[in-house]
Amino acid sequence: SVVFEEGHDEMVILKQIPFYSMCEHHFMPFHGEAHVGYLPNGKIVGLSKIARAVEIWARRPQVQERLTTQIAESIESVLGARGVGVVIEAEHLCMTARGIRKPGARMVTSAMRGLFRTSMDTRQEFLGLLRT
Repeated sequence: SVVFEEGHDEMVILKQIPFYSMCEHHFMPFHGEAHVGYLPNGKIVGLSKIARAVEIWARRPQVQERLTTQIAESIESVLGARGVGVVIEAEHLCMTARGIRKPGARMVTSAMRGLFRTSMDTRQEFLGLLRT
């Protein structure tokens, strides 16, 4: 990690991080993209570390809701970030290959911590930047 001068108000966002996981309920794959943002609190980290956090949590049999929370909490904890936002969009093969068979349907989950939860402006800025 890199320490930088205090007082900066940067928002760091890494978008469209591809991931693959296995649903612990149906033992079928799900895959998609994670979008991760954080507000540094004196410490930043290389972008590959954010992608690696997504990969590590997605490796195990998982449900998307928990995956989203685990990524947010690990980044908040390790970096001591003033805020963290995680949005995951994924397609679940249990929905597309069996059962109701609705290919293209994507589940979206989000986890907001710190200023991403308490400040509407911060949350809106993050979500707005995900659309660009």
